[in-house]
Parts: sequence; C-alpha cells; structure tokens
Amino acid sequence: MKNRVVFQKVIFSLLLLMILGLSACNILPGQSLSIIQDTVQITNTPLQSATPVISKTPFKPPKPTEAPTIISSSTPSPTPTKFVLSSYEYIFKSTEIYPRTYQDTCEYLSNRWGKGKSEPGTIIVPIMYHSIRQSGRELQDNMQVSQEYFEYTMGYAKKMGFETITTQELVGFLYNNDPIPPLSMIMIIDDRRLGVVKDHFMKYLDENDWTLTLAYITGIATANEWNEFDRLNINNQLDLQAHGFLHNGETYITEFTSIEVIEHELYSPIPVIEEHAGRRPQAFIWPGGNFTMDSVQMAREAGYEVGFTVYSRGPLMYNWIPLGASEADINDPLMVLPRFWSNTAALYLERAVEISAEAKEFAYQNKANEYFWYQNYCPEYPPLSEYDRGVDRE
Repeated sequence: MKNRVVFQKVIFSLLLLMILGLSACNILPGQSLSIIQDTVQITNTPLQSATPVISKTPFKPPKPTEAPTIISSSTPSPTPTKFVLSSYEYIFKSTEIYPRTYQDTCEYLSNRWGKGKSEPGTIIVPIMYHSIRQSGRELQDNMQVSQEYFEYTMGYAKKMGFETITTQELVGFLYNNDPIPPLSMIMIIDDRRLGVVKDHFMKYLDENDWTLTLAYITGIATANEWNEFDRLNINNQLDLQAHGFLHNGETYITEFTSIEVIEHELYSPIPVIEEHAGRRPQAFIWPGGNFTMDSVQMAREAGYEVGFTVYSRGPLMYNWIPLGASEADINDPLMVLPRFWSNTAALYLERAVEISAEAKEFAYQNKANEYFWYQNYCPEYPPLSEYDRGVDRE
C-alpha cells in the first residue's frame, strides 16, 4: 500500500511538470504562473512600466575644486577639459615637471572664452639674463651667453613673431587672461647690470619697441646708477622690479634666515622702486632663486603678485604653470614662476611655439564640452556667446 502511494505521487509530480511546461509557453504578457495546493493557476498581474522613475529632487553636482580634467569623448560631458601636453617629456626631457592650475574652474572658463580675452594657446616665455660676453671672449659660467648667441636669440624671437610684455601685462594675463600677444616673452636681467642693458639690449628695445624687466638690487644702488637708469629709460622701456634689497650671502632666503632679514629684503625695495619708477613693484624675483613657504606668504602680504625662481621648467599659459616638486610644495604657482636660462633661450622659444599650437588646437576641439560645463554649472557667471571673440572658430 505504501509503495502504491509513493508511485502515485511520482506520477503526479511528472504530470505537474508537464503541465507547467505547457502552461509557461502560453502565458501572456501581464500574467503570472503560480502553484496552489498542487494545482496550476494562471493569474493576471499589472504590467511593469518601462518608463524610469524620475526623482523630483534636482541633481546638484559638487562645486569643482580642481581645474578641468581631460576627456576623450567628443560628446558634451559634465566634465570640462584640461590641456595636457602630449609631448612634454620629449620637449623638456623630464617626467618630474607638471603643469599646475590655480583658479576656480568657472572663473577660468569665463576668462578663457569671454569677450576681450587672450586666445587659447597664448603663451609666455620668461628668459633670465645675467651677463653677455663680448665677441671673442670665452664664457666663464653658464649664466653668461656670447654676444653672437644673444644676437641670434633676439633675431630668432622676432622672426618667429614673439613680442615682449611687461610685468603688469604678465599679471593681467595670469590672473584674468587679459589680452597679450599670442607669442609673448618677458626678458628679465638680474642684478644691477645697466652696462649690459646699454651695450646689448637697448638696440633691440628701440628697433622692436620691446621692453626689458630689471630685477634690481635696490639697497646698494648709487645715485649715479639711478641717473643712468633714468637716462636709459627715457622711453619707458625698462620695467623695474624687486630682486631683494641687499642680495648677499647674509640675506639669501633659507629656512635658517630670520624673519627680520626676510622682511627687510621684501619690504625695503618697495619705496625705492616707487620713487624711481613711479609705481609699486609687482614681481619679486627671488635672490639666488631661494624661497621658502614662509617667505612666499610674506611676499604675498607685502603686495607682490608674482614671483620668479631660477628653475627652467617651461613656458607659461593662463591657468597653466609648469612646476617641479620643490615649487609645487609651496602651493602658490604664481609666486614661484619658472624662467628659462639665456643659454637655451632660442631652443625654448621654438618649443613654446609647438606647445602654443598644440594647446590652441586642443582648446577648440574641446570648446563644446567647456561651454556645456560652464552653462550648466556656472550660473553665477556671465553667459558666454559663441561670437564673443568676433571669430567663428567652429
């Protein structure tokens, strides 16, 4: 008897499985299959909507704290673009140099594409000069260049289309992307070298309507020097900036230099330059290239807007400053700007032209993405027009 019951349950299970298979094949959309007390039932159930549920709470992206990052898609995306030089290692022979940004993304894009601003790809080459040796005389160190190389550099810069800018123009560009020549250079001659200015630079300043920035040691300049400065600066071609007050072995800025000495080197040049140039200095060219975290902060407090090191890191673009690790640690790119050494000036003028072209092409390829991001995430800034620049680049 017991075996017969087991056999009947097995037969029933097999029949049930067959019914399930046949029933499943005939279930219509909106129906479901269920088993209740060993019987098969098909019941009607509501269809699930294919329309996604839309939240009534609008999406609010986090406010950006970094400059735009690169994107590979050509479709507008909620991520603006950042120019990354594809050939940086090739051009500068270093993997330790990285471009740093310093502005809020919305402010950056507003200045990048706004009306009356510099075109994308506008570039500045800072060049540091010390001494120029007369023709036929041997060079004594790597801070000197021969007269022949200096003349070649000046001619080559003009041939490529470079123009000089002043510190005031540099500051306006770096802070606001104010218009400057697309290929710009700022020539800075360190220390008190009015003889070099007179014998070598004045010819090119006059011929090309260029300017020269003097990183001047103001505390030891004599009355005769200031008279010579006034005579050479008759056409306002000399841009006087601070390079320390005494600039000697006892006042170089290191972690062991006292606060009093640093303050003296930073603050004392200001009234002297105001007296002889008629305006405050905007740049502090670090004596010997030495700086510290504290001295940079103190320079800011003194009112300086930019600072220059002696590191040859690369050219400058708006919101794009190439720095090494020692400068990047300061976290104030505009106060530790790089300068090319004069003995490689012609080479890096050429390299800057390459970077400028690559940056410009990259900017217009990603213009739609940047506009998209700006229009969606920068409502507090003025709207951008496709024709702000008066030129259709699309």
